[in-house]
Amino acid sequence: MNNKTFNTRHLLATALVLASFLAGTTGLAHADTPIPPDVLKLAEIICPNGKPCPPIPAGAIDCTPRTGSTIPPQCNWKPGKGDPALEPPDFDLGDVPDMTIVVGAARTATSFSYSALIKALGEYASMKNFFFDYGDGTGHGSSANLQALTSFPTSHIYVQPGTYKVSGYAKFDGQTESATMTITVPPAKEPDPTPDKVTSTDWNPAKTPVANAVIPVTSSSSSATGGMSIGTGGKTITEATSLAPSTTETKAPVVDAKASQVVIVSVPSLPAGADVSAKVKIGTTWRTLPALEVDDKGVLTLPALTFTKAGTYIVKITVATGGTKYMTVKVKN
Repeated sequence: MNNKTFNTRHLLATALVLASFLAGTTGLAHADTPIPPDVLKLAEIICPNGKPCPPIPAGAIDCTPRTGSTIPPQCNWKPGKGDPALEPPDFDLGDVPDMTIVVGAARTATSFSYSALIKALGEYASMKNFFFDYGDGTGHGSSANLQALTSFPTSHIYVQPGTYKVSGYAKFDGQTESATMTITVPPAKEPDPTPDKVTSTDWNPAKTPVANAVIPVTSSSSSATGGMSIGTGGKTITEATSLAPSTTETKAPVVDAKASQVVIVSVPSLPAGADVSAKVKIGTTWRTLPALEVDDKGVLTLPALTFTKAGTYIVKITVATGGTKYMTVKVKN
């Protein structure tokens, strides 16, 4: 893909149609061209230069016009292209439809729309060539884990108010292009009565982010342990406040949540302003949450979490200045 043209050659390696044509002719033996008797006697096809035509390679498509038969449709495809019915038209990057965001307040859903772009890309929107960075340490896919545009979540929950740079990436033939949006998320207690609608910039060449630069918002787990998503919106968003976290898993305080519903958990009694890292135990695997910071009142707010299966999930909180604390989310159906 160059700087200005979104070329379908970067989207799909098309089939090469082989045909034994000689320059200046549209066929090998035309019905209205007299065939000398000696040619019939030899029982072989002779090209217009009077010499036997080369054999058609194995697996190639025979595009020779013959009386009473129709040549395969592939013979009319442009070189290096696939079926024109399946090929999206080439278009200038300036004409690529925008992605749009309707910004919600903190702790509510911010909506994302890719429908116009998906429609423009057709079947190629379902190919794994894309990834997304929500600007809060989470993302959908990464440069090392490309995803289909059709799989992107249509909402995201920003727990903290502030300004976020949201970036969409497309990667083809080792080249990366990006479109960005800058959004300002208002505080939960001060929602905007007329939410901002932000559209993306033009797609332009970009430096490929390092592999796994963001925490994936979704993950797949075995049916036995269930799964957890981070920041994805839902119809029901609940909030829960834990007691002071414990220094051991066995004495960790418990908050309740429901399967497939979003829960935003606040954890008190931590060092004010401290940077922390947190992990959630899914089965036997610890899943990392994005980097967090304790507020000036000593309260840590975890990202919006959605658990797909009932169970008990331990949260391990490691304070950068030292010390590890635990709390538990008990999920019921």
